[in-house]
Amino acid sequence: MANTLENGGLERQLALLATNLPSEWEPLVWTMGSGEFLDRLRGSGIQVAVQERHFSLDPLPAVALWRTLRRWRPDIVHAWGWMPAAAAGPMCRVLGIPCVDGMIRSGALEPDHILMKRAGMAVATLVVANSRAGLDAWGIGPRKGRVVPNGFDDERVAISKSRTQGNAGAFTVVMTGRMAPVKHFDLVLDAARRLSAGEAGWRFILLGDGPDRRRLIADAADLVARGTVVFPPPGLEVLDWVRGADAGVLMTNPRLAREGLSNSIMEYMALGLPVVCGDGGGNPELVIDGETGFVVLPDDANALADRLRYLRTHLDVAKSMGAAGRVRIAQKYAVGRMVHDMLRVYVEAIGIVSTTWP
Repeated sequence: MANTLENGGLERQLALLATNLPSEWEPLVWTMGSGEFLDRLRGSGIQVAVQERHFSLDPLPAVALWRTLRRWRPDIVHAWGWMPAAAAGPMCRVLGIPCVDGMIRSGALEPDHILMKRAGMAVATLVVANSRAGLDAWGIGPRKGRVVPNGFDDERVAISKSRTQGNAGAFTVVMTGRMAPVKHFDLVLDAARRLSAGEAGWRFILLGDGPDRRRLIADAADLVARGTVVFPPPGLEVLDWVRGADAGVLMTNPRLAREGLSNSIMEYMALGLPVVCGDGGGNPELVIDGETGFVVLPDDANALADRLRYLRTHLDVAKSMGAAGRVRIAQKYAVGRMVHDMLRVYVEAIGIVSTTWP
């Protein structure tokens, strides 16, 4: 179950899991909103029920969910979001269906709707997060909390192609993510100004869509005019652009959020890029500081610029870090491992319900 199937990290992981389950498992997807991943799921032969919300407190999705659960009678429910978790949890209790609450996808406690979120966790059989930082932030202990890191689909690497647009010889830095306040694109632009003011040969590719995109483009107009910053058209697949970069960056505004296990960072590492990211949340779980990249203070543009300058002037180190990151993704974050770990959670939850619930 998910809020929507729009282009996002949570939705990508849901689709990746659903399309890679072994044949003895039959995935059924229920969502309150369609999106880019709807056709991908249905194209893989997965049944998807869409119950659109027409306004914020629309009760019809909850009514439809009750009917769907009674009709499908699934062996387990996995809620990938606080609204599905809060709605499904009590219904699962009544119907005797184990429920996994998977709403923890960040490395910080998110205060919005906190009572509803905690209510969903309270009635869930198990709570799964993609980082240890996420469980710790919510105070979920080992009795109920489980960590299943994201998986990376290496088939995406095989079909992506390098893109280059002029600026031959420039050191290219990429950041991907939703262009919203939580992603610190402004800090990256600040670092780009500092670096390009002192030396030529820098290029920043900023990929994503969202409410801040138009403002960011306007704020960076001078950098865009000089070719220092590029804003490619947003799309579902970003690896075509990432492959052509020399380093990957992810900065998150620490006053608003902390990453869980970032899909963007996994993409950088899978393509052999050294990573520079902000400290906090699950980033240190994914990026080994000094080995696969650098972890810096999340609101320090100077630190970001210094580490990028270091990578540019030590290309052998950058190459070594990128290679180490690629190995780390292949060994610890393969799709097969993610599917195996999630199925182990499902089986455990089913066992808990069958032995403890009437």
